[in-house]
Amino acid sequence: MRAPRRKTPATLPAKAPADSASAIRTEGELKKLIAGKGKTDTTQTASVLARVSSVMADYLEGGKPIGIVLNPVEILSAISAAIQEAEGRPSPWPDGAEARAFFIHGLYDEIIQQPSNIFETRTFPDGTERYIPLDKATWKACLQRLHAQIIASGTKLGQSSKRGG
Repeated sequence: MRAPRRKTPATLPAKAPADSASAIRTEGELKKLIAGKGKTDTTQTASVLARVSSVMADYLEGGKPIGIVLNPVEILSAISAAIQEAEGRPSPWPDGAEARAFFIHGLYDEIIQQPSNIFETRTFPDGTERYIPLDKATWKACLQRLHAQIIASGTKLGQSSKRGG
């Protein structure tokens, strides 16, 4: 009998050791990282957004067989709720009995689970390199960028349809 395949979490590319921006040089930096107040690492944004976009696309595709296709405003509301959660505020999304509300809440749940599945390499003050989940500041910045990209793409679509029609 074959052993079941393991689903391994994504890891971001390793970086240069102690001289890189990802090195944690002091205990204070480590405390800020844990509290979600560390510096945002913008070099990771593209790979994180690609992963989150892929997860969201897979989830949204799952709604088609049951007749649920979310509009951009509903998708943005799930991302906005995830941004609030990244800031330490509870989800504003109520669990609903209605299928559409339940599906949007499910998208929110898929999004907020991602930071625990995305790892980065950090060099700690003792010189060891360790994998840690994506830090809160970078996660929040990625969500904000995704939110802005969706709005911008909708604006561009609206402008092009006005010119063409």
